[in-house]
Amino acid sequence: MNVRNDLCLERLELLRNQMLQAAKRHGLNHPLVLTYSEQIDDIHNRLMRKDQSPLE
Repeated sequence: MNVRNDLCLERLELLRNQMLQAAKRHGLNHPLVLTYSEQIDDIHNRLMRKDQSPLE
């Protein structure tokens, strides 16, 4: 794993914690919780695409 992936994983963990705190405070359907969830999905999808790209 490279530095960029490590930063993405750190960002994922930060967003996950923020999402959990927002969900506890506002409920699961609050727009802030959904925004965090979408950001997490975006980073996760980018990481998955990198893992599936052919080696050069």
